[in-house]
Amino acid sequence: MKNAVPRLVLLALGLVLAVPAWAQDAPQGRAADLDPLVFMSTVAYGLLGIVLCVLGYFAFDKIAGLNLKHELVEDQNVALGIMLAGVFIGIAIVVAAVMLS
Repeated sequence: MKNAVPRLVLLALGLVLAVPAWAQDAPQGRAADLDPLVFMSTVAYGLLGIVLCVLGYFAFDKIAGLNLKHELVEDQNVALGIMLAGVFIGIAIVVAAVMLS
């Protein structure tokens, strides 16, 4: 789990560095839409969405009354992993809908 954080940081850094290249490939009318304020708000909302998903995971862990870490890591319960993936997708859909409204 400790190795996951540097990988996520490198992935986020790669995405941030790739945005100007995407903007150059955009048609002339869309290049002006890449405003630093819009970009920063997108990053802020993305981070907020990730934080809300993690909080949703902890809330689900408390409500379900299971030790999810033990079940997933030590017992390698695949069914619980699939169910947890569905919970994450559901939380992400709700968070995205709230942010878009």
